[in-house]
Amino acid sequence: MTIVKKIPAWFNHTNIHLFGLGLMLVSLPTSKYLMSIAQFILIFNWLIDPKILYKFRDFFKNKPALVVFSIFAIHVIGLLWTSDLHYAWKDLRIKLPLLALPIIISTSPRLNVKTFYYLMLVFIGANLFGSFYSSYKLFTQEIYQPRSAPFISLIRFALNISVAFFAGIYLSFQKKYFSKVFRIFLALSSIWLLFFLTLMESVTGFAIIVITSIILLTIFVINLKRIVVKSALLFFIIAIPVFMFLFMKSIYDEITPKKPFYHESLDKFTSRGNPYLHDSTLFGIENGNWVGQYINVEELESEWNKRSNIKLDSVDKYGHGLMYTLIRYMTSKGLRKDADGLNALTPEDIHNIETGIASINHLEKRNIKHRLKTVVWEIVLYRQTGYLTATSVTQRLEFWRAGINIIRENLWFGTGTGDIDNAFKQMYPKMKSQLPPDQWWRTHNQYLTVFATLGIFGFLLFIFAMVWPGIKLNMYKDYFFLVFFVISTLSMLTEDTLDTQAGVTFYAFFTMLFLLGRDTINPLIAPKSTVQQ
Repeated sequence: MTIVKKIPAWFNHTNIHLFGLGLMLVSLPTSKYLMSIAQFILIFNWLIDPKILYKFRDFFKNKPALVVFSIFAIHVIGLLWTSDLHYAWKDLRIKLPLLALPIIISTSPRLNVKTFYYLMLVFIGANLFGSFYSSYKLFTQEIYQPRSAPFISLIRFALNISVAFFAGIYLSFQKKYFSKVFRIFLALSSIWLLFFLTLMESVTGFAIIVITSIILLTIFVINLKRIVVKSALLFFIIAIPVFMFLFMKSIYDEITPKKPFYHESLDKFTSRGNPYLHDSTLFGIENGNWVGQYINVEELESEWNKRSNIKLDSVDKYGHGLMYTLIRYMTSKGLRKDADGLNALTPEDIHNIETGIASINHLEKRNIKHRLKTVVWEIVLYRQTGYLTATSVTQRLEFWRAGINIIRENLWFGTGTGDIDNAFKQMYPKMKSQLPPDQWWRTHNQYLTVFATLGIFGFLLFIFAMVWPGIKLNMYKDYFFLVFFVISTLSMLTEDTLDTQAGVTFYAFFTMLFLLGRDTINPLIAPKSTVQQ
């Protein structure tokens, strides 16, 4: 006689769904592999539900969910005028979360406030783990590389941290659900996550948190009744962008040369009577000094050989020409590249140059300010010389230029879902871009990518699909939805957020969770949960 064991009562569709949601929240900042497993669990649990036909009916009656799903649908429609079906299917496969998650979350039981808060705690915990592990790797690796994350790309990690930061701030005010000690822990966790972004030099993540904070503060101030407090906070809000402008201007003034490359007071000879080389084709600016000014190669070689056993015609530890490393380093110190300048270098300077350090700026403490100086330096160099550094900022300018040119040629309907990649590969040579072929990438701007892929009509539908569901459900008054909406829309200015597994899952999951996954809303003004109408 066969005895069939009874399935435990706790092993049901609701709990499996909650487990899938929890695993998804753990995986978003830590593992693309777990991300796939979480989606498989959610999909499989949904498909084997006996009520699946009713769920399909409910989905097609849910207009906000349908509109979010339409982002995937318009890319399917883009197959009609595409020729590269191989790339098209690859792109659609990446975007499958935009198909699955709107259907699953909108037709599954909504979370009560307590369950939702606990799930957000899981997410905060996953981000804390990721930040601690990343910090450990950062300080124990042989070469200090702050702009890398061990699990997913730094920008995707920064987006998750931004959501976790604001979630921690909000939950730290929930006296009804958490003890005072735990709420202090949540507040400190948010502070740590903000500090971690500065540690990793994530300008994008830090900027997103600042802008989102300004928007939240503005809404809060508008609803204040007390004039004195309202005025003080309004002054503070205005002061933030003013301070940031002055701070960036100080960095710009520090980096930008005070005089043009060629000017009347430009000396022609060294103190030893040898002619200077002023080479404007030697691109670069270091600490407000032109790299190509005041160079005498013979004097450099003569004095360098007296102080180092490494020949100047060799390379440094990074594979760069040692002569150019020396010239950049001396420029960053404000020294002329001649015998007098080289003799002014300390033994420590000589060692730095031999090891490949090309600027004294690289010896500074690594933080957001250091990264901002690098960003401004890249932009100034690009504007004044047209030189594209092998870095993300100036590359993006070229990516955007390529995307805009593709839009001009395919204004109405775009290239189609599968032909966008080939369109970029054909555009860069046409533009005579300085970028090497292995860097002929997409725009790193989701709005430009959608416009170039699907044309003006597809772009307008995309914007509608992003904005309208929140309007329909009056969710822009909800703290979590508004915060995520601002974070995700800002991220799309500098990233193709929907064109990677981590990015599209992040967007599809949180959009649906905050839009239709809860039975409560969390008002912006009063931190009390009220039943959603």
